[in-house]
Amino acid sequence: MKHKFDGFKWKYSSTWRFFLYTFFSFIIIIALVTGVYYFSLNRVERNELANNLLHIQEGHVPFLVTSLWITDYEGIRQQLGVIAKLNYIERVEIKDEEGTVFYTGSEKNPSFDINSQDLFYTYKGEEKKIGVLTVYINRKEMKADIIRRTLLLFLIELIFSLILASFIAGIFYLLIGRHLLQFAQFIEDDNPQKGSFLFNLERTSPRNDELQILVDHFNRLREQIRGYIAELQQFSYQDQLTDLYNHRFLIEELKRLDTERNLPLSVIIIDLNNLKLTNDTFGHAAGDKLLKKAAEVLIGEFRADEIIARMGGDEFVVLLPKIDKKQAGIMAKRVFDAFEKEVVEYIPLSASFGWETKDDKGQKIASIFKKAEDQMYNQKLVSKNKRRKSSVESILQALFKRQPGEEIHSERVSIVSEKIAVSMGMKPSDIYEIKMAGKYHDIGKIAINTDILSKKEPLSESEKLELKRHPELSFNILNSVQELGPVADIALYHHERWDGKGYPAGLKVEEIPIQSRIVAVANVYEAITGKNRQYSKPLNKEEAAKELEKGAGSQFDPKIVGIFLKKVLNKIDIDSK
Repeated sequence: MKHKFDGFKWKYSSTWRFFLYTFFSFIIIIALVTGVYYFSLNRVERNELANNLLHIQEGHVPFLVTSLWITDYEGIRQQLGVIAKLNYIERVEIKDEEGTVFYTGSEKNPSFDINSQDLFYTYKGEEKKIGVLTVYINRKEMKADIIRRTLLLFLIELIFSLILASFIAGIFYLLIGRHLLQFAQFIEDDNPQKGSFLFNLERTSPRNDELQILVDHFNRLREQIRGYIAELQQFSYQDQLTDLYNHRFLIEELKRLDTERNLPLSVIIIDLNNLKLTNDTFGHAAGDKLLKKAAEVLIGEFRADEIIARMGGDEFVVLLPKIDKKQAGIMAKRVFDAFEKEVVEYIPLSASFGWETKDDKGQKIASIFKKAEDQMYNQKLVSKNKRRKSSVESILQALFKRQPGEEIHSERVSIVSEKIAVSMGMKPSDIYEIKMAGKYHDIGKIAINTDILSKKEPLSESEKLELKRHPELSFNILNSVQELGPVADIALYHHERWDGKGYPAGLKVEEIPIQSRIVAVANVYEAITGKNRQYSKPLNKEEAAKELEKGAGSQFDPKIVGIFLKKVLNKIDIDSK
């Protein structure tokens, strides 16, 4: 049976190995058997030789003595002839007293063993030596004969073992080996992605043996693999977060669609705004929510045969075969309007759009993408600051709506901060930044749990740590707008203390920006006098002044506290709160 798969050689097959194992097992057995046979045969032959010598002693010597005494030479020759026929006795001779030699057998050979015996005749009660019987034994021949017979047996056993091992290996091949080869061939040719057929053993009748169990397990495993491959293919072409197609699929699909019959072929590139702001403020889970919402809107605005893919990060691409540029622009506007209706974590869903159309087969699709991308980036640059400022304002209004007291607090801190700055003779631009910082300083609280912000009892240590995050969150939000960059820095450090025990950076004395020191005084004054004070009753003007004096030089800049008490405090209408 010929198999076409690469790497197969019969000398490495299980059938050949099974033959070798069986044959060499037989070799070991016949070696043992042959060894036993050799030693047994050697013992038998030695015993036979000893018995022959005894037989000569007891059976032939008496006749030889009598024949020699009566000079019956014919009888002597007959006896010698009988003895010479015994196994391994090559020569027999008798020498009488007169020196006459009677012999039968081959010529003398130095290699023969000699067994001599004196012959005595008893006459009138007296023994008389009448000759010598000499037997020449060929022990080498005996050994050679034993070896020949042993080798013959070994050869017969070897041939039989070869035949039997071949027969057993043939049975193994018919029952198992050929199925394993078919199995290997099936695996070599198999493509689980394309075929759903299973491997079956070519047997006349079904048997539930180990091989069938192996095949059944393989078929089950193969079906699982087919399922895994299908899932992997889906994963390899699908964005796991949004369930849209991914960049890889987009590239493959673009190759398929970039043909003349699909012209005009339009491309819309969509880049989400505010993803970084959302991630920095509310965490990546909120950013993921923003991406999912965008995907949901896109799926709702386009048909099933229009390809929507997430390119990565905050960028999406839509492929529109047989759609011209005007239609593509209308579709982009429709998606833009749909985005504007959605809000994720208090931030409006918005995006920048760019689109371009391939009208001629000579145009390169890469250049179409580049033009759409350039248009998108131009739109993003034009509206960037305005859009982000709008997002920041939306976040602030969301905070005020969620925590109504924050609006009053922010307004008052802004007013008090401005009055302190004016009293210190600061530049108008600095006064404006301080005023804005007073308004926006707590905007980061939008990402703090409402239960913590509204809790009337003292906060736990973990809750305090959570609340202390809000200056950094305020910085992240405000820093997303270029013109609010200085305001972001002021908000970041408004909880630092003069003695260095504040947060988030642990700055002290004049390491703290003066604008932040001003807002810190205004913030605390408004907090302890405001009607929304959480943990105790609001203080009046005189009580608040004492608290600020107590904190001067430790919590607050003493110079700013002095200016506040002398020039600002009396100008604030507490009763209007």
